[in-house]
Amino acid sequence: MADVSYYRERANHLRHLAEMTWQHDLKALLGCLAQEYDETAEDLEGGASEIRHPELVTEVEDQRHR
Repeated sequence: MADVSYYRERANHLRHLAEMTWQHDLKALLGCLAQEYDETAEDLEGGASEIRHPELVTEVEDQRHR
């Protein structure tokens, strides 16, 4: 698992790219990705040992309820 600093650096890089673009949809996408990296870093700082993408968690929960 990558270190918290990796996720913080990726988030900062994505925010920097978002500032540089003039395309509004790309700026929004990069901002969302940066937020996801920040949230992952926060989870790791909070003691999470495994990170799962939200869509994967939903799929597993859906399969359990069938």
